[in-house]
Amino acid sequence: MHPNPGPLAPAEIANVAATNGRPFGFFNYITIAIYWFALSFLWGGFLSVVLPALNKPIAESVFGPNKAEVARGILTSLGLLIAIIVQPVAGAISDRSSSRFGRRRPFMLGGTAVGLIALAVVAFSGSWWVLLLGYILLQFGDNLSQGAYQGLMPDVVPEDKRGKASGILGIAQLLGTLFGATVPGFLQGGLNNEILGSQIDLLLVAIVFVIALVITVVFVKEKRYVPTTKSSAWQTSVSMFKGVSHYPDFIKLMAARFIFLSAPASISLFVKSFLESPDRRFVAHKVSTAGSQCLDAANHIVPLGQPCLDSSGRLIMEAGGTLSLILGLVLLAAIAGSYPTSALSDRFGRKTVLYAMAAIGILGGVLLLVPNFMMAGAVTNSATMSLDAQEAYLNTARPTAILLTVIFGAMIGISWGGFLGVDWAFATDLIPLSEAGRFMGLSNLATAGCQAFAAFVGGFVVDSALGFTGLFVLVVIYYLVSVVILSRVRETRGRFARPVRQAVEPV
Repeated sequence: MHPNPGPLAPAEIANVAATNGRPFGFFNYITIAIYWFALSFLWGGFLSVVLPALNKPIAESVFGPNKAEVARGILTSLGLLIAIIVQPVAGAISDRSSSRFGRRRPFMLGGTAVGLIALAVVAFSGSWWVLLLGYILLQFGDNLSQGAYQGLMPDVVPEDKRGKASGILGIAQLLGTLFGATVPGFLQGGLNNEILGSQIDLLLVAIVFVIALVITVVFVKEKRYVPTTKSSAWQTSVSMFKGVSHYPDFIKLMAARFIFLSAPASISLFVKSFLESPDRRFVAHKVSTAGSQCLDAANHIVPLGQPCLDSSGRLIMEAGGTLSLILGLVLLAAIAGSYPTSALSDRFGRKTVLYAMAAIGILGGVLLLVPNFMMAGAVTNSATMSLDAQEAYLNTARPTAILLTVIFGAMIGISWGGFLGVDWAFATDLIPLSEAGRFMGLSNLATAGCQAFAAFVGGFVVDSALGFTGLFVLVVIYYLVSVVILSRVRETRGRFARPVRQAVEPV
């Protein structure tokens, strides 16, 4: 083999990793996965911890009292629309990019730069409309970089390394989510200030992104791509769905992924609201202190030591520390379940492992109804007591209810981690690798989209008469539907993906 091969033609791209003559070792896995860690560090806590804290105080002036969850659902739904458009387009254009700096990295640089600006706008938004602008910019930059990044991984990971790579990518994603979910909660609770804690967290996110990007750009080597046909960005964009119908198993897997991941997304997005619900009261109410005063329902300053109320006269709960503890333990369970499933899927099949993960998730969703009803009953029984007596009574039920929430939530975490440990390898089995950016960009619509979908649907369910009981039933339904769809997907492990020319004509 020639030590300095020239630029790559489309048909050669799929086999770069397998033919470049260099061993693919542990360091390669880390440099590929580090940017995934950064992405997960951002989104692990943004939608469930940071966005609620920034959205709640400013949403009321636009949407009215007690409509913060609806406002958050609108924000995240708009994010889904941006992801649907930007991410696959960025992936498809990067497939055709002939930049001397590589096909993927220029897009990652540009997208990260936009994302850093957006983080500043979001952090210091003083109105809901500014928050909306910052969130749109953040979604645009994130999906621009992520669309290209999704194609980078299949470009450089050999086929016989995909199972292990899938497990490591799953761990990187879950570790990022773990830190992303716990750090803002601890900052908000430790500083006793949700806004300041969120701003510091977004600064840390920016730092992590810069470090991850530098490592990726410096250590992940790309071959310059020379297209056999010329096409404009517009032609590439409008043809991004062309030929996808020739891969029905890929489409079905993406539908199953979308529904499956909506289940753990629903839990992570609404666990803070669940803990702080006035009808559950898993955590103690907020008390006015010298460093954190609050207003009562009549907008009068509450005396020190007295409970804080919202604009409707309801007690304000404080769940920052408890939230971080629960999410942290659940994500540790997810990490523990991620890597072993990738090896098991190589032995027993991708679908067999995913069925087992769905079964664990269904059981966890059903069992979460137990602490839900336990605390609802305790709140009802203490309704006629004084506030101090209520707290004393609820404190007898809280430890058991929180422990059960952790245990049953960990089952959701195991199913989540197990799915991620298999899913990337399964998707890569089904796509034409010479169009990896386009197909993986389309595939990640399910991952990004499920967050927005779960927030939108879950927001209306939680704010309806169904409440959190309805949310847990919805989680079970998500798992069941995903299993039905998954049963229609054929496995193709051990084969090289067909060249794209068999499915898609050059544009």
